[in-house]
Amino acid sequence: MIRTLAIAVWVLIVSLGSSYVVASVRSTEPAVEEEATYFVGLDYRRTDGISVPIIAEGQLKGYVLARFVYTIDGRTVASMAVPPDPFVVDEAFRTIYSVTGFDFERPERYDLPTLTANIRTAVNERFGRDIVREVLVEQFDFLPRNELGGEGLRVLVE
Repeated sequence: MIRTLAIAVWVLIVSLGSSYVVASVRSTEPAVEEEATYFVGLDYRRTDGISVPIIAEGQLKGYVLARFVYTIDGRTVASMAVPPDPFVVDEAFRTIYSVTGFDFERPERYDLPTLTANIRTAVNERFGRDIVREVLVEQFDFLPRNELGGEGLRVLVE
């Protein structure tokens, strides 16, 4: 009986000792931080839709209806006190509203790569570091003033 108890204590000591050695060796190894990719680490966030009035020559020409998706590192967004969504929407609104030379006859000619790059750069400048990795366009429509639906809207526009 004493011999069985001694063997059990010996096995317990060896197990605890080996666990301690393995844990201490792993803690001394440098941590390899994995780069966030589209498959691991990046979160996709969708903004609310925005409607931006397009004013040219002193007249309301129509509205741009837009919605964006942006990628951000999941660990970074979890540590942020302020979510980046309002900043992305604000920069999108400012960028679209301040555009000049918009071709109202061919609204499909809008320079979307420049738009998304400007939004990403402006948001990252506001935070002082690279927070937003990429901005994607989910919806981008131009609704001319003369195609606004509803009688109430027509009265407000005219």
